[in-house]
Amino acid sequence: VKGDAAMLELAGVAQPECRLVGEKPLFRAVGNEPGWRLDVRADGLSLLVDNGDTHVFAPSPLVVAGDGMRSYEAVSAGGPLTAVAFERYCADSMSGMPHPQTVEVRWQDRILKGCGGDPAELLQGGAWEVVEIDGKAVADPTRVTVNFAPEGRLAGIAACNRYFGGYALSGEGLRLSPLGATKMACEPGAMEEERRFIEAAGRIDGFAIAADASLQLLAGGRVVMRARRP
Repeated sequence: VKGDAAMLELAGVAQPECRLVGEKPLFRAVGNEPGWRLDVRADGLSLLVDNGDTHVFAPSPLVVAGDGMRSYEAVSAGGPLTAVAFERYCADSMSGMPHPQTVEVRWQDRILKGCGGDPAELLQGGAWEVVEIDGKAVADPTRVTVNFAPEGRLAGIAACNRYFGGYALSGEGLRLSPLGATKMACEPGAMEEERRFIEAAGRIDGFAIAADASLQLLAGGRVVMRARRP
């Protein structure tokens, strides 16, 4: 055993190296220039700064919830470590990935600003009605919907047929899997709108939340769909 790695031998046959997989953090925040990451874990606050070259750990944080914010306070070997997460939309300054919280971390004489929380929270919470595809208004937004469910499941109505599929969020953005759908025939206008929706969905590589709380689905930085909550 060495650190979080171990070698296992069964019946004289060496097995691939085993590594300890850490639990998913309760909350994560990230920032840039230089790169940093804060994980709020059950056992304390774990901060990586200077692009990962410096690791700070502070056990047993005090958690204080307020109006539209939450703070985490603990003491590391190098002094107090505090983080404040505000319930305010934040877009990562390098990747553009949206996050539900704006975060400020303080350690020693450093003030680190960035984004926190799970981007999926901004997408989930019920169906969105698509009001525009490639700049053209949708005839009936209640018949063109997209629902980002937990565990990467995607479903909705594409003007005529119900569809299903999946979605994935990563450092590169948002991707939708190829969509499967029912095979009902509709009037030509609805069928054409469905074709446009399926084609546009295949190009999506990112998203943003506009100032009016509407959803913008992006391809190459350009808005290909706009959607709203019912």
